[in-house]
Amino acid sequence: MLRTRFLSVTAASLLVGLGSAAPAVSEPPDATVTVTSPAADSVHPVNSSLFVGWRNDTGQEVDVWLVQGDGAGGTQRVFKLASKASSKPASELVAAVPAVPDGTDYTVEVTTRETGVHGYSAPFEVGPVPANGPGVGTGTGTGTGTGTSSDSGSGSGSDSRGAPWPSLSWLQTQDGHSPR
Repeated sequence: MLRTRFLSVTAASLLVGLGSAAPAVSEPPDATVTVTSPAADSVHPVNSSLFVGWRNDTGQEVDVWLVQGDGAGGTQRVFKLASKASSKPASELVAAVPAVPDGTDYTVEVTTRETGVHGYSAPFEVGPVPANGPGVGTGTGTGTGTGTSSDSGSGSGSDSRGAPWPSLSWLQTQDGHSPR
């Protein structure tokens, strides 16, 4: 009888010990984060707007980093562009390019906060706009159109190819939030 009681107490303590363990955060084996913008080989001057888009099927909030190549095939996080960004399946944000050295080896990393699933954008350049006009995705440069403004400070114009730039009011109406 004493032996049965001993086994019961041992078994109960094992079950209690196992039940108190925190559940592990797990990802489906095919969970991914895919960075869809900025565009490859685009040029982004310091203090210009950087549009970042991504797909996230993890359901977790993400951090968004500006990353630079280290010359040896690795990367180094340079600046956190956003913290605790959206966990939605498709998201985007606008961030200012921080004051970093000019270079052609920059990417954007979007990484989940809990499990570290991450994705990288295509490489792009941080530096001055080329003399022949803005590169794809810069959103800056010398426009050829005449700008108009309203009370909100939004304007419109066109790039060096004559393609129209979206106004800030257009951006605001797309997601209901101000890009500022």
